[in-house]
Amino acid sequence: MILVTGGSGFIGSHLVDKLIERGFDVRVFDKMKPLREDVVWFQGDLMKDEDLLLACKDVEAIFHLAAVADVNLAVSYPETCLDVNENYTVKLLKAAVANEVERILLASTTWVYGQANEKVDESSPIPMPDHVYTKSKIGQEHLVYSWYKSYGLRYTILRYGIPYGPGMRSNMAIATFVRKAMRREPMMVFGNGNQGRCFIYVGDLAEGNVAALKESGKNEIFNLAGNEFVTINQVVDNLRQIFGEIDVRHDNSRSNDFKGVVVNIEKAKRLLGWEPKTSLKIGLKKYVEYVGQCAKA
Repeated sequence: MILVTGGSGFIGSHLVDKLIERGFDVRVFDKMKPLREDVVWFQGDLMKDEDLLLACKDVEAIFHLAAVADVNLAVSYPETCLDVNENYTVKLLKAAVANEVERILLASTTWVYGQANEKVDESSPIPMPDHVYTKSKIGQEHLVYSWYKSYGLRYTILRYGIPYGPGMRSNMAIATFVRKAMRREPMMVFGNGNQGRCFIYVGDLAEGNVAALKESGKNEIFNLAGNEFVTINQVVDNLRQIFGEIDVRHDNSRSNDFKGVVVNIEKAKRLLGWEPKTSLKIGLKKYVEYVGQCAKA
């Protein structure tokens, strides 16, 4: 049995789909009902030790995705961010050890690399965080590693690039741009538009998570990101190919904007046999189709 915390969310639901496709039995720990019926739904609360103990019973591995993932929410409610991302992770780790779970796979982020100017890999130094969200994810990584050293709970840390695709939050950049394009409304780009991300289509990211279950993934850290660094200008250009002319307006750069880093994924290719397959062009088309279908429903 595989437990997925946050399995009803954006990335979690896609991960659950891939796990079911691979023949795994899946238990979803989430307050929200899963999107599919062929999983066990544990409608639990991360705050409650008894819920976590029950959820971890007879589980071989845990994918820990439940977290405050919205960076704006993290800034507005830092105490909640630290509680959910770090303190509740401690509770989960204790429940996992009590139930003799074999491994925990943590959803982290490439944000931990900070404002690096060069290409980063898993051996790159982690700087002091300049954002409370980043601090909480570094804290999660430290907790997972320390639990392995203290209690022998094996781990895999997965540093996600910026995911996009069906089910993504409406306030994420690509989601916002697509809605603006569909409505023929002007798009706002801050700065020169050369800031970017190693965007990764959510289906590819889910595949990377499943690949990390391999023996070669134990006690390792992996970057799961797109093959290339994509600027905001490139996103807009790809949307022009779908929608035609787009009205783009520029504003001053925001002081706290994350310019993005170029992420090396060679370790995941080598040890897990994984790499993303969906180009930005194809991924955007799939997402546009999804939004269009939702609008008609």
